[in-house]
Amino acid sequence: MFRKANNVFSVILDDVDQSAAGLPAAGSLVTDVNLGKGAVVLVDAGNLRLNAAAFAALADGEQFRILQGKGVGQPLMKSPILTKGKVKLSIAKHKEAVQQVTIIGYNGTTGALPVANNTDFWIKIRKRDNDAANRSQPMSLFAGPVKTDATGTQKELAFALAINGTKNFALQPANHYLKFEVISDTLPASFGLVDVVNGSRQVLNDTTGAGIGDVLTITDATTGTSAAYLVVDAVAGTLTLNYAYQGTTETAAAADANATAGTNFGVRLTGIQAPFNVNSFRDYYANRFTATFSDSTTLVTHAQGAYNGNGMFQQVALDEYMSYGFEGQNGMLGVPPQLRDQEVKIPGVTAGVTALDAKYSALDIAWEEDIKGLVSKSGGQGNVLFYVNLNNVSGTGFLTGTNSTGLELVTALGLSGSPFNE
Repeated sequence: MFRKANNVFSVILDDVDQSAAGLPAAGSLVTDVNLGKGAVVLVDAGNLRLNAAAFAALADGEQFRILQGKGVGQPLMKSPILTKGKVKLSIAKHKEAVQQVTIIGYNGTTGALPVANNTDFWIKIRKRDNDAANRSQPMSLFAGPVKTDATGTQKELAFALAINGTKNFALQPANHYLKFEVISDTLPASFGLVDVVNGSRQVLNDTTGAGIGDVLTITDATTGTSAAYLVVDAVAGTLTLNYAYQGTTETAAAADANATAGTNFGVRLTGIQAPFNVNSFRDYYANRFTATFSDSTTLVTHAQGAYNGNGMFQQVALDEYMSYGFEGQNGMLGVPPQLRDQEVKIPGVTAGVTALDAKYSALDIAWEEDIKGLVSKSGGQGNVLFYVNLNNVSGTGFLTGTNSTGLELVTALGLSGSPFNE
């Protein structure tokens, strides 16, 4: 979050699909009728539109504000009155969230799982979830214990841990928190393509020629990572894996099949983003956890740390929700409670919006006013968070090259659109 909890703040949201060509003429009164839903504009204290030239002509000490259209018949969203020369601007460009990755044993370069007969092994995960039941304190969950047979191997142990962990975490609410995948140094014997579905053990249209007992390594085109599965059934191009495919649903995914086991195996644990519903007031952050292995001599690699990202729709939604609280929408009061307004684009919720359309960069407008002697011994402080919706260009968010009201606004403030690009 970019806001400070002890400051008054307001949130203004831009919709990149609102064209600057549709803005009211400079100097005209801005109303709910002539400012489109999701359009943003600079105005003076009397709500007369300020274009770039008019804003540049304002002297330091003169006042302005930002308006956001919410549709005909709906009140405009208004920032506090701001004083030119008494605001500080800072930009945080959009950055995607990153999930934590921890690997037990072979990590793609080095390491190995232990080899022992008739021995119990387990992975202990200490995690703190952000759902209402678990966010108050960490809790412990396990993959295992699993027991090797009389001829224990790394391959046997890796798949046993992944299968057990997948099953145990499938019992966790909503997102299951983690996914477990086997990785190995198995070299491909035959290359081909397969059709895979996340959460399914069935692999269709196999062209690798894999048979029962083969190790099938499938590369996820979205993440670029590969994971190994054991083929337990093969009939006419349809394979059955020993545990559900954990990657992205894909047609014609790259796959390698090998009839011989690799030398070294590991188990990769990757965080799964929790579902988010702002009206349930679910906190947003990328999942974090610690993992320890029962055999303390086995390498545990912290391959990638979790990162919440910047301008993720979950952050924008929560900031917007809190901002409406300052506007007097107290959604927790009343029976039943009245939900607060919501203009943020949410994939799968907002009509026609995908994750690529719901990217935002942020402009923080920090203000401070001298009100000493009125209600406080110090000046009043606050922030206007202007979330700029980015245009989806081949999967990357851009503000430059658009004709959006958001670009018009940041340009009028003397900023280039380039720093907002993803």
